[in-house]
Amino acid sequence: MSESIIYLVKEIFLIILTVIASITNTFGFKGGPNVPPDDRYPLQEPAIVEESDLFWPEERIFPSFSEPQKSLIAFPADILPEREMTALACLQGFANAQETVAVILDSDVSKWLDTYGYSYDTVNGDNVFEHISTLCDGAVAGVILYSDELSSEYVNLASSIGNLMNAIPLTAEAYDKWTENGVDLPVIEDIRGLPYKSAYDIYKYFYDNYWQRSNRKILVVQRPDLPFQMRDLASATGGAVVYLSCSGGKETWLFKKYLNDMIPGESILTGWYAGQERELMTVAAQCGLSCVPSDFFSNPTVFAQKADIEVPSVPDTPDLENKIYIAYYLSDGDNIQYDMHAMRGYWDNSSAHRGKVAVNWTISPALVDVAPGMMNYYYTQATDKECFVCGPSGLGYTMPMNTYGANRGNQFRSEKDFTSYVDMTNGYLQRSGLRAVTIWDNLSKAQREIYTENGTYLYGLTVHNFTDSSLKKKMTGITNDTLIIQMTPGYFAQNAEGNLPLTELENHIKDAVSYLKYDGSSPVFVATQVSVWAFNNIGEVVNLEKHLSDYYESIYGRDVVEFVRADHFYNLYYEANKLPQDMTLSSALTAEATSNSADAMLTADGTCYGESIWTADSEGQQSITYSLGKVCSVNEITLYHAEAAGLDASLNTKSFKVEISTDGRSWTEAASLSDNTDRFTNLRFGAVKGAYVRVTVTDAGADGIARIADIDIFGIPA
Repeated sequence: MSESIIYLVKEIFLIILTVIASITNTFGFKGGPNVPPDDRYPLQEPAIVEESDLFWPEERIFPSFSEPQKSLIAFPADILPEREMTALACLQGFANAQETVAVILDSDVSKWLDTYGYSYDTVNGDNVFEHISTLCDGAVAGVILYSDELSSEYVNLASSIGNLMNAIPLTAEAYDKWTENGVDLPVIEDIRGLPYKSAYDIYKYFYDNYWQRSNRKILVVQRPDLPFQMRDLASATGGAVVYLSCSGGKETWLFKKYLNDMIPGESILTGWYAGQERELMTVAAQCGLSCVPSDFFSNPTVFAQKADIEVPSVPDTPDLENKIYIAYYLSDGDNIQYDMHAMRGYWDNSSAHRGKVAVNWTISPALVDVAPGMMNYYYTQATDKECFVCGPSGLGYTMPMNTYGANRGNQFRSEKDFTSYVDMTNGYLQRSGLRAVTIWDNLSKAQREIYTENGTYLYGLTVHNFTDSSLKKKMTGITNDTLIIQMTPGYFAQNAEGNLPLTELENHIKDAVSYLKYDGSSPVFVATQVSVWAFNNIGEVVNLEKHLSDYYESIYGRDVVEFVRADHFYNLYYEANKLPQDMTLSSALTAEATSNSADAMLTADGTCYGESIWTADSEGQQSITYSLGKVCSVNEITLYHAEAAGLDASLNTKSFKVEISTDGRSWTEAASLSDNTDRFTNLRFGAVKGAYVRVTVTDAGADGIARIADIDIFGIPA
């Protein structure tokens, strides 16, 4: 039986289950708010709350919050019982949506507060309710009363309802305690009378009665026993918190109903489903969505400020030699809780070794919104040998093609949805400076076409077969002049004894080199990925490179092993295989401008950040001429405008033309664009031979001052 038929049968079965469940609810207790009435907690009119101050333009997946104007009120993570901490996290979200004033001191939070330069005053048990009462004033309308005796899922239900009403979830016991301690809030809804015991019935109740009023741009998937983490974000944005199984049955059917109400390319999941990683990823992909994993990330309303990303400049690509080029990736950067916690530890603990060997750190492009200060911490300390790449498989973790466990095969059943995912990803790649993406587990032929056609910021992609990383699978290939290379191994993890033997990884790489028939006369390229959880620090990578170098030097009499940055890896591959490469990464490239020529080379440093932008000295038509240092067949240009450097979109170049010349005197127009409004422009055209490229700004935008933040010039040396 084909996979599509099996899928159809499952869907029909789930529909039958749902009809049965609906009949049961129809003739049984339907439930509803305020049932049964309780004279001890009469429902009251909600208190008046102030408007929020979120910065959330349409193109941003996550909102940003104001920078603190005074010391934060810092609540230790254990200052209250678990359920009360959930209420505190919701309160934090409502308050921070107006002005960033509160933080929960979870693991590593104080370290990041220091990094951000935020001061804070720690609350103690004697004054905790005084501070809670202060935060409630003007931010909270009241309380949603609930009981978790029938199911722990009621805490998610109560908080999700409360998120729509600026109300915090409290049990009756907790409400009495808070009231006795001076927190005076009205009860605006009481759901203790609901009879539901199963997760399905509880979240179905929310779906039927409240979901359509929720913010459906972000859906938080979070266990009821995680008391804060992403809850402040859900409260601040009027979002929902759910925890439904993704492994089949009516819970999965209901989860898909939620997901199908969201918009591919505009909506996203965040949170995590413990024990059902692949199930969550594949079910989301089937609905055209991805997930920003964030199981133990905390305080997004504190760390999500509007800030420019300080993308480090890219060093020139080394000269191509007949070497074994290895791109060494560290996994798990797609999870922002790893970026917040474990990555910080690995990064800081490796300070004595970083810069000695080229390493590619996976990181989440979502940090552009969620925690730009965290991304900048790594970026501003990075050495020239450290490159950042996007974890699987773009903006948010997803599995276009799953090769392991349940739901194997193509998960994005709609090419339109996959295109939306890639388009959304491409914008975030540019904003975060990430030029390579790791794909879990693979891409279909159609998906390869879509990703390489629409991923205009990409240098290349990696894929791997999770169950078999043998290169005999032949997953490496070129699509639209873009390399999609199979990793080997795709995810090198601990062995049964919990060790990561260096010799075992060496043997994997040696097998790959042998398969590629390296004999010292031409270069070969190997991409490998190591599970970060089986890793201690960069010193291990330094040792690995030395062992491999020593081994091959004993064979060829010279050092033929070179670990390289991912951006260099792809450009070297393209050069070796006579494919278009980014000529701006060549040390031979020079640039001169008709105005402010001294800054012209800022457009070829691989970054748009801050002052790394060329700005003309005067109004009017201006141009920059690039000398490639050799004759090339140029076929693609990407121009990054003022907005890409953090300036106002009105300053983006409106019109420009691209000309190519062999001698710098006679020019051929290769491409032009008018009425541009985008932050960057990718132009592909028929190959034109030349050693010079001239970009002329004919309409500079709102103030008439020409600006170019960065440029990519792709061509094949003749």
